[in-house]
Amino acid sequence: MATEARMLGAWIYINNPKRSTSEDLNLQVGGTVRLNTEALRLLAEQLLTIKAEVMDEDSVFDDLLLTNETFQLGVHDTDYHCFNFGVIVPYQTLNDCEPFWEGQAEIYCRVSGHGGAVTTNRARTRKENVAID
Repeated sequence: MATEARMLGAWIYINNPKRSTSEDLNLQVGGTVRLNTEALRLLAEQLLTIKAEVMDEDSVFDDLLLTNETFQLGVHDTDYHCFNFGVIVPYQTLNDCEPFWEGQAEIYCRVSGHGGAVTTNRARTRKENVAID
């Protein structure tokens, strides 16, 4: 049986949408993961570490603003497992991601999981515009 470890969807929610440009951005990042029997065997009772890469969308190359791998998920069966956790992006990082004439950054996350010999695909969230200086 082939290993199948899938990040089926990902989402972000801005917890402080009316923040000032001198306040950190408080995100809620979530998703759904599903492993098949072979992936569970390879995970070997370890936790699945969830990786959230906070990105700024640009016309040529998107900027990586922050990587967060502080959340771990226990997956012990082949059901769908939903999760969410908080990620804080420092306001200085946001303000530095675009040229001075821009008033907003286009933020999204790439979400994946890894643990043991198992790695999921990366799912992308929708884009959210946030105010910057």
